[in-house]
Amino acid sequence: MLPCFGRTASWCGPRPVKSDSDFGLPLTIAEHPRARRVLIKLVPGKGLRVVVPRGFDRSLIPGILEEKREWIERTRRNMEERGVDLSGALPEFPERIEFRAVGREYEVGRVERSGTVHVRESANRILVSAPGPDDVAALDALKRFTARKAREQFVPWLSEVGRELGLEHSAVRIRFQKTRWGSCSAQGTISLNARLLFLPPHLVDQLFVHELCHLRHLDHSQAFWKTVAGFRPGFRENEAALNAAGRLVPLWAA
Repeated sequence: MLPCFGRTASWCGPRPVKSDSDFGLPLTIAEHPRARRVLIKLVPGKGLRVVVPRGFDRSLIPGILEEKREWIERTRRNMEERGVDLSGALPEFPERIEFRAVGREYEVGRVERSGTVHVRESANRILVSAPGPDDVAALDALKRFTARKAREQFVPWLSEVGRELGLEHSAVRIRFQKTRWGSCSAQGTISLNARLLFLPPHLVDQLFVHELCHLRHLDHSQAFWKTVAGFRPGFRENEAALNAAGRLVPLWAA
């Protein structure tokens, strides 16, 4: 058993158990004290993950998985078609993070402490505090930190590019989008993928110009591309680079 890290620890109990499942995926079973029911997830880089309430009879898990077989296999196909790795190659907790878009690098540390998971930033170092050894919680905290930094940097940057082009958007949303670097709604809201922070600045600029041009043309018609070319004549090379830029995103943030 793991020790409890103080009375308010949010994780306390047996270490997650890893094994192979008959779905051809790694299987991780973990207890969580706040879980009220069995949760089944397919986690990039980890495979099949089952979270159960404390004291749950684990002999019931094979039957539960069999009942959910159709959902598991359908979800797996959908994820693998999008290029998601479910092989069980768990992303290593990073020692360094580089946000190429804004020229920032951080050394990353980690400590186990009771309470909620959080990230503390100090100069060029960030420290992740998490109760227990669960990599998923710590990596999720890093993704939330990435989303916050993306909002801090991208909102004023997008506004600056918009002023340059004479195109004004109505709102900005920052999130970890599944398949797109960005999008623009008919209401003028531009959504940006937080993972853009891992791309070089000229590709982020190209994405901003692309989405701002959708304020004039919501489609990808010739008129749209003519508008893009008017602002960024070398757009074709950058658009091609954007399509291949997923490789620049570290596995823990994918």
